Amino acid sequence: MGIASLVLGIVSLVLGVLPFVWMIAFIPALVGLILGIISLVKKKRKAQSIVGIVLSAITLVLVILAFVNLFRTVGDLGEILKDYSSSTEENILDDSFLNTEVDNTDQLKENITAEALGITASGDFAFKITNNNDEPVYLDSADVIFKDANGNFALKEKGDVSYFSIPANSEVVNYVWGYSQDYSQYPIYEFDFQLSESWSSEDMLCENFEVTSNNTGSQIAVEVKNNNNVATRSMNVVVAYYQGDKIVGCEEGDAYEEVAAGGTAYVNVDYPTDSRYQDVAFDRYEVYFLGADEAF
Repeated sequence: MGIASLVLGIVSLVLGVLPFVWMIAFIPALVGLILGIISLVKKKRKAQSIVGIVLSAITLVLVILAFVNLFRTVGDLGEILKDYSSSTEENILDDSFLNTEVDNTDQLKENITAEALGITASGDFAFKITNNNDEPVYLDSADVIFKDANGNFALKEKGDVSYFSIPANSEVVNYVWGYSQDYSQYPIYEFDFQLSESWSSEDMLCENFEVTSNNTGSQIAVEVKNNNNVATRSMNVVVAYYQGDKIVGCEEGDAYEEVAAGGTAYVNVDYPTDSRYQDVAFDRYEVYFLGADEAF
């Protein structure tokens, strides 16, 4: 029985990690567990029995957890479909809701402005985005359209930071990576913003965060306290470095960790470098918080 328990434990564990067939692993795991216990009680092939019991037990736990997750997923899907059905019915009954959403998005976009800060030591084109609305905005991207001296379109580049947010009446800094481009040859530029759809921004938070920072002598150490009543799972900041009035660098920092409500995230942001990866001198810096994703 000990050998049979061991064999069944191995077979069930293999089946338990395979897609589509993991459900049938429950049967050999249960049989293996029973045989292993019987063999252990009878003191026959003790080592094989123990291994078989352990493997079978692990498989049973994995299968039970998989079933629980499956039921939860089905339940969540049902709730989503129910909410979608209710929303669809409301929109059919009153199409003014859709028009209001479109008008509101257009109005939000009109109240977003940007200004060029200059080209950093590494060649990045840095720019400041200001949200002049009385509510937060959520952006999929911020693009820069470069034109030559005659006003002819030359190229369009996407800001290095995508899927970010700006609190009401606040500003952030973004930049276009300049490793392979010389943006100084384009004297004319325009900015284009793509606002997120409501479904993609509903889990993003940008307000009720307290940001403090410290220059350690080798990095900028940033602390972000989450003053919201929900946990977050990632945070994003950008540090803009200046030498006098000239911007010399932009560096992004991320914290991919869950931060409980009232907790603090810690982000280390590198000093700026030039196109040859040599350190760049700066005498001041500004930290801009770009938002956090709500934890699942």
